[in-house]
Amino acid sequence: MRTINKIACIACAAIGLAACSEDANQWPVDESYSHLFRTTNLSLVETEPTSVVLSFNGVTSATQYVLEFSLDSLEFNEIVRTEVIKADTLTPYSTGKVMVQNEYHKLIEDLYGTTTYSVRLKAMDETTGDESGWYGVSFKTPAEQIFTTVTPGIKDVQLNWDPEKTATNIKLGTIGEKDTTWISSLNITADMQKAGNSMIDGLNPGTNYIAQIYNDTFLRGTYKFKTLGSATGQTIDVAVGDDVNELLAAATDETVTLVFNGGNTYEVGRVSLPATIKNVYFSGKMVNGVRPELKMPAFSINSKTENINFQYVDIDDEMKNAFWFDMRRADGFGNINFEGCIIRNIPRSLVFVSNGSAEVNSININNCVINNVGTSGYGMINIGSAKSIGTISITNSTLMEIGDQMMDLRAQADMFKVDRCIFCNYTTKLQKWILATKTPKEAQVTNMIFCGPNGGQKMNSGYGDYSGWLDFSGCYLTADFPENSKKFTNAIRLELTSEELFEDPQNGDFHLKKGVIFKGKKVAGDPRWW
Repeated sequence: MRTINKIACIACAAIGLAACSEDANQWPVDESYSHLFRTTNLSLVETEPTSVVLSFNGVTSATQYVLEFSLDSLEFNEIVRTEVIKADTLTPYSTGKVMVQNEYHKLIEDLYGTTTYSVRLKAMDETTGDESGWYGVSFKTPAEQIFTTVTPGIKDVQLNWDPEKTATNIKLGTIGEKDTTWISSLNITADMQKAGNSMIDGLNPGTNYIAQIYNDTFLRGTYKFKTLGSATGQTIDVAVGDDVNELLAAATDETVTLVFNGGNTYEVGRVSLPATIKNVYFSGKMVNGVRPELKMPAFSINSKTENINFQYVDIDDEMKNAFWFDMRRADGFGNINFEGCIIRNIPRSLVFVSNGSAEVNSININNCVINNVGTSGYGMINIGSAKSIGTISITNSTLMEIGDQMMDLRAQADMFKVDRCIFCNYTTKLQKWILATKTPKEAQVTNMIFCGPNGGQKMNSGYGDYSGWLDFSGCYLTADFPENSKKFTNAIRLELTSEELFEDPQNGDFHLKKGVIFKGKKVAGDPRWW
């Protein structure tokens, strides 16, 4: 047995010596298989209408990364864009123990909105020429919006867009109950592109339209709008010096549109709507961006009216009448709408309802700037009593120097809605934002910015503890906005003051200061300032 073991040991030693002398680990290599490993990750972190943030993991020995984009759903038959990223220019978003665990982020800009892209990535070693395989993903950008403002008139519309965004044509259509009918197409001239605006006329009053702006076949913006006035009834052009009450009394239709020209000042005086008129439109035709100014200290109705509309006019009460729209002598109205208006200098309330038998369908304020209202009490909207209140809606508006409370609600409303507004008091002291002795059936307060020092007075969100139904999630309070004990529940407190966030808030300029980082950018506040 000992002899066998000895022979085996000698044999193994001999084999080992032979193996060492021949360097057995030097196997033949097929150079066609020499390459880098591909990345273990390529994904989307953030997608915007014209940009995307890509995440990818590093590759060992890579000196650069190549991104290729196509529009053919991962087939990559036609590459529309190539980006080369040098590895030494990258900073890891997160770092692992080895290169393949390092995560990098890359911002890709100048994409088209509403477009499906495919993107693939490979790694390269420029020294050896080795490359990795491709790793691809597909994504769709959300709709782009290069329209900045759209201002409708009675029979025309002014379209404005960002002149730095290239556009070639505009399509216009009418919106029906079921379908959209495309009625015209406008080629954008060099002068239009430079100015970033175009006027389209020949439209019909009171009609729903849609405008789309393109760069060749790529959609860059969509905007729906309604021309001013009524599609039916009687239209009256108001001249400076006309007696508006006489014009209304002589009207021959129950639907009347009064047209005021921008740049003119009209001494309208107090207006009392005749019982024969059920639908009325005070419509402003803007001229060079200027609304007509109506020196109009009061508006009243004496019988139930269906629709009351103020569109793109500048209403100045001149502090002459405490309650601008006083509805104590009528049994209600269907809807009162303020659209695109400037409203100012009202001692007490813009809308005052105090009639236990009154039935109101809706009070709507949209795309307005309201300044210096309610400083003598009662608040901007005051519902003292009513049989029924449907919707109270305030959207896309800027409210400044509002006194007593923004709203006094003593009748139950079906819906109270405030969205995308700025509320700012500098000198006026407001103790409570709203007073509600009757809780609305539903309440939504979203995307608001509360700012300004409020005259040094701490502000309560409500007269009582309304936290059970009044929530401010998605709203912001600037650092200098003084909050009292009844908190703005779930609102976000900013570290920036009003002056640090906005250009000139005390004088009504709420554009964000250049370079300011604000999470609510293009989400919260009045869109006119975006």
